Amino acid sequence: MTTFAPHRDTVEAFVETMHGGADTVALTAILAENVVLYSPLGDEPVTGRKAVLEAMQGIGGSADLTYEEVLTGETHHSAYFRLQIEDTAVDGMDYILLDADGKIAEVTIFWRPLPSGVHMQRHLAGDLGMTPWELLTDTQ
Repeated sequence: MTTFAPHRDTVEAFVETMHGGADTVALTAILAENVVLYSPLGDEPVTGRKAVLEAMQGIGGSADLTYEEVLTGETHHSAYFRLQIEDTAVDGMDYILLDADGKIAEVTIFWRPLPSGVHMQRHLAGDLGMTPWELLTDTQ
């Protein structure tokens, strides 16, 4: 018999909160104090509730974010989404680990396809204080 990870309701609340504009109070209630966010936008993780909250609100507030499905496995939950700004869209997955108290302890975000991910970063770079990326391809 398959055993599923507990606290799926936390992930469903996260999805609802992100759809509702990433409310500070609601997100604070479900993020662990030492939450870690691994983003497709940088090499270093974002750590701590305040920094992760700001990152989530920065992306969720400037884009059309639609979660399609929550998936539950033995140890983790995932939420499949589509993120769009103007004519740039990425499909993505939030891979979510919850702590024993049912709070979000770790989120790893995956985006695809790569060219759209680069274009998405260019849309968000100014708001996030980042240098815009450029997609380099072999044109020879």
